[in-house]
Amino acid sequence: MSDDGRSWRSMMREALGSGRVKVVTIVFAILGVLLMVLWLATNDGSSMSMFLALAGTGVISLAIMLYFFTPSRYLRDEVCDATAISTVLSLNQILSSMLVGTGGITSSNGGLIRVFIPISRVEEKDVASLNPGIEVFDVKGPIKGISLTPPGYGLFELTSGMGAVFTREGLESEMKDVLENGLELASSVSVRLDGSTITISMSGMANEDLCRSIRTGNPDVCTRTGCPICSFLACMAVSATGRKARIEKIEESGKAINITLRLL
Repeated sequence: MSDDGRSWRSMMREALGSGRVKVVTIVFAILGVLLMVLWLATNDGSSMSMFLALAGTGVISLAIMLYFFTPSRYLRDEVCDATAISTVLSLNQILSSMLVGTGGITSSNGGLIRVFIPISRVEEKDVASLNPGIEVFDVKGPIKGISLTPPGYGLFELTSGMGAVFTREGLESEMKDVLENGLELASSVSVRLDGSTITISMSGMANEDLCRSIRTGNPDVCTRTGCPICSFLACMAVSATGRKARIEKIEESGKAINITLRLL
């Protein structure tokens, strides 16, 4: 019996997750109609007739809900975190083995957002000459280093595909809306732009364990490439302001995580 139960649940998940929802909807609708026909044919005011009427109404209602509210496959947050942790840590282990320990700078070059990790420390006055290209080893310009796709660029592309646009004037509300509502990455977000400093405070994070695991495994990740979440914040800041951005620090304050970005 338990095997049959597991098989039924598996088939339902597969049907709902593979785009065959309309087939399931039709089946439920037909079943509901049959129950209602059976009720009309045998309606004698008894409890059984009432049961048939309620069952038919319920099944038809379920069919309507399935048609208009198509379910999506749910991925648990710990599973999502596990797919990203090892990749980010491995990337930064490679950078550490190459003795690249400086903080990364996220910038946009012709619409292409990259995180550039200089081989040596770069003074803020020299950042203007930084113009990373698509090559991983960027050694042509005056500042040499490694140019990579930011870990959070996938999230940035996802939000852009959803229609999100980031502007300097509306950056605070736009970032808050994307994090709370668009991607539901946090239950509560506050964003403050003060001159060249952007402070983001997030609590109730869906990926809180991801950030904590990466900080525990290698604290340098936070300011070098950033985890997917913090890197995503830097991508939004760069897109909105047209300036380069650096993740300055990550701090925990109770149940909130505070991220400080500096515009360069």
